This record gives sequence, C-alpha cells and structure tokens, in this order.
Amino acid sequence: MRDLSLTELRTHIAMAFEDATLFSASVRENVLLGRAELDVHSEEGERVLREALDVAQASFVNELPEGVETVIGEEGLSLSGGQRQRLALARAVAAKPKVLVLDDPLSALDVDTEALVEEALRHVLADTTAMIVAHRPSTVALADRVALLERGRITAVGTHSELLKTSSHYRHVISSLEADEAARTGAIPIIRDEDLAAADITAHADTQNIEKEVQA
Repeated sequence: MRDLSLTELRTHIAMAFEDATLFSASVRENVLLGRAELDVHSEEGERVLREALDVAQASFVNELPEGVETVIGEEGLSLSGGQRQRLALARAVAAKPKVLVLDDPLSALDVDTEALVEEALRHVLADTTAMIVAHRPSTVALADRVALLERGRITAVGTHSELLKTSSHYRHVISSLEADEAARTGAIPIIRDEDLAAADITAHADTQNIEKEVQA
C-alpha cells in the first residue's frame, strides 16, 4: 500500500460511512462518481447504476420527481437518513473496489431493509475484501474474521462463532447489541442454540478452572 500513489490508492478503495456524504448532483451522478471511465448515460453506465441501486435496496429513487436524474441537493438533505446511507452504499458498490470500507453504513435502516441489503452484500463481498465497523450483530455476521476492540486495543480475533465460545467480553458485547436492537425495534431478542452452546462450553470450562484453584 505504501508503494501506491494517492491516486492509485483511491482507485482500489471505496468507502461508505454512517454519516453519508452526497453531493449536489443527480442520483445517477452521485452513484457513478467513482467510475470516471464510464459514460454515465451509456448502456453500461445504466447497468452498473441499476446493479448498485439493487444491492443497496435503493428503489425509492424511482419515485423521486425525475427518477435517477433528480438533483438531490447538497448533502442530500432532501432525503431521509436511511435513503442517504443507501445511496452512499450504492456508490461504494458501483466503484467495484478491491477493498470496501464500511463504517456502520446501515445504522439508519429499518430491520427488514437492512436484512435485504446484507443478503445482497454477501454476494458483493464474495470477491471483494471488506473492512466493516459494525454495531449490529447481523452486520458483524457478514465478516469472515472479527476483531474485538477494548479501550482502543484489539483483544481477540476469530470468527463470530469462535469468539462466542472463547471471549466473555465478546458475548457481553453481542448480548448488549441484541438488547439495544430489540429495544429499538420492539422485538424479542432471539437466543440461538449455538449461542447457548457456546456459553455453556465456556461456563463449564470456567467451573473446572475454579475447582482447580480451590483444590490448589
């Protein structure tokens, strides 16, 4: 990475953040901003645009006054938070990057839309390296490897299932996130069999360690 120029680096990386950045331009121009080589009005440009909008579940653009030609205004303030996030995600996907950086880009979406976006993202991530900062358990589950941060330091790395088994702090974080999500949506938290098994395995191991210390 250090050997790449800033221009080259930008051609390989695309980002979508919780606080979405949009420009005073049409939906089409915003989404295809990272594809300078494309004629945005060409057949190929239309294909890339529609694929990216489909991944981001951004069909709402068809209901805008001028469809994808609607100028959305500075920062997209005429749109809702969830709509802005979906357009920013569509732009990142349309860029076809080698590395995709996602910093909690679905936080303003309702649960049903979020699930649809995540399912579509699984196909995108199949051939793209992604770094995901997430505060929702369902988004965490998109990752092949999870790094747990505590006080600014990485304290554990593994798959979601591995960390459930080996890290009490990770289980606490996931439980807290699920409780927050349930409170936000009014849903009942779902406790999965594998989560119970992971907790039971660790609890059993902790009990054995305590017994050994008592005997010593």
